[in-house]
Parts: sequence; structure tokens; C-alpha cells
Amino acid sequence: MKTLQTKFTVLFLLFVSICYSQNYKFDKIVKNSFSTQLFPNQEWTNLFNSEDDSYHMQIYNRNDSLVSRIFDTKENQVHYFHIDKSDSLKLYFMETKNMSKNVNGNKFEFSEIKEKKGIKEITFKILNDRDKKIAKYKFVIKETDKNYFSVFKLSALETQLFNKIKTPMNFIVLEAKGTNISGRFVKYKLETIEDIDLNITIPK
Repeated sequence: MKTLQTKFTVLFLLFVSICYSQNYKFDKIVKNSFSTQLFPNQEWTNLFNSEDDSYHMQIYNRNDSLVSRIFDTKENQVHYFHIDKSDSLKLYFMETKNMSKNVNGNKFEFSEIKEKKGIKEITFKILNDRDKKIAKYKFVIKETDKNYFSVFKLSALETQLFNKIKTPMNFIVLEAKGTNISGRFVKYKLETIEDIDLNITIPK
């Protein structure tokens, strides 16, 4: 994973522009696995700012290239980049698109923590505006000094991108199993989380 971090650090340092507008800082690089009934055994890499969950970046494979996109929920924008493996791993800014702000009326419930043999578990429910349960997950968690719930939310809860979710304590989700709002069984596992010091600027 350190090799991957080094590659992306070098890669983004190669991205130079005379004029800058928006700036994004990332201090965590996370790799996780995610499975659904339709798309099993997916592996994702995401970058986060542990102090600001209003944006995050996804990095993924598309055909023979790596691509990335930054989701910014404050500005309601998505910034797209292309990484050409055949050209010295350089990052190319492609475009910025607007996205619709979708704040729904969902409510969120966390159960009390249950601990057995040193493993801490908590149940998370998503309710609709009529207080009917529409999704349910069982988490294996680790309590932390900062709140890293957004690592799971931004990675695995796409429909909650704009919703603020208040957790009962600070923790990170290590594993999750449950049924999403589409009624499909999903499984999530945090593979690695590492520190990174990365600033990305978007050209005007």
C-alpha cells in the first residue's frame, strides 16, 4: 500500500497549473472491499480528509487506465481525472460536472454496542420519513479518537452522500453486512487505512 501511496503522491505532484481555484487536502488513503449480489468482490481506493467529510476522492480502474473523481458536496460538483499508465503515470484533469443536491428525509438509528470476545458490534438502521426501516447493517467497529464513520458512509452509502449522520461515539467501521435500501445484501470490509499528505488543486 505504501508503494501505491508513493505513486499517487508523485502522480499528483506532476499535475501543475498556472491558475488555481479549488483546493482539496487529503490525509487518509483507504482500501476496502465491497460486494453486492450483482457486483461481488469489488476493491475500492478512496482518499479522505479526516476533518472535513464534505468531499472525498475515488480512484478506480477503467479498462487499462486508472481514473479518479472528487465528489464535493459543498459545491455540488464532481471533478474528473484520467491517469494514463503509458505516460509516466501522469494525472490529467478532464472536466468538472455539477451534481444535484439530494438531501432526503431519511432518519438514522444506532443500537447500543455489544461486545463479545473483544469484538464490538453495533446495528445501524436507515428509516424513511414514515419511520419505516428501509436498510439495516450490522457493523464490526473499532472506537477511535476521531469520527471515521464517513469512511464507510462515503464508500458504501451512495444515497446518503448529502445527509449528515450523527453517531453516538467516535468509531471506524471495520466490517459491515446488511441490506441496502434497494433490498440487496451487501458486504463491506476495511482492508487498510494509512496516513497521506496530499493537496490537489483544480484549475480554473
